[in-house]
Amino acid sequence: MKDQYSLLAPFYNHLTKLVFGDQLKLAKTCFSENLAGKKVLIIGGGDGLDYQVFKDQLAGEYWEISRSMLQKAEANLKESRLSFRLGYFQAEKEKVFDEVWLHFVLDTMLDEEIISLLGEIRNSLKPEGRIYLADFFAPKNAIQRGLHRSMITFFRIVVNHKRASIPDYEEILLSQEWAKNPEIEFLKGWVKAQIWRL
Repeated sequence: MKDQYSLLAPFYNHLTKLVFGDQLKLAKTCFSENLAGKKVLIIGGGDGLDYQVFKDQLAGEYWEISRSMLQKAEANLKESRLSFRLGYFQAEKEKVFDEVWLHFVLDTMLDEEIISLLGEIRNSLKPEGRIYLADFFAPKNAIQRGLHRSMITFFRIVVNHKRASIPDYEEILLSQEWAKNPEIEFLKGWVKAQIWRL
């Protein structure tokens, strides 16, 4: 599998902080609570740098399709009890998780890929488990719209992202019988962190 992120990985975190400050990190960590004793499935976690503050509490699996990002995550989270896996997540019968983190990954996937992934997650989540979603939603003003168009164009050129628009996460999740619980907004609602349960 070609690593589309190999050129971007060295400065990806610095780039996001330059544009968004700590807002994306806050969206990825605001619902990270009571981690001791939990088994967490992280899909598309990137370089893992934003999870360093509680790395010693993390146990479970960390999936990435980018080898370069995965290598950075292994280094950044080496004191965790995560196992690091390269490729697209697939459920395994004997493995179940307390929660699944989908942080800024669904916006790179086509709707049918999201639905397929949700099916894999359903088979991997404990009955009382939850999805922790953090991602970009519809831009709220002209500046955000311009920046969002630039971001989509950049990622479509540099890392070959398939999407030219934001998925309707809520419509997709509701259609798959997930229910939304708490929600926190960042950047005036352009970014949201949400909890979803079956």
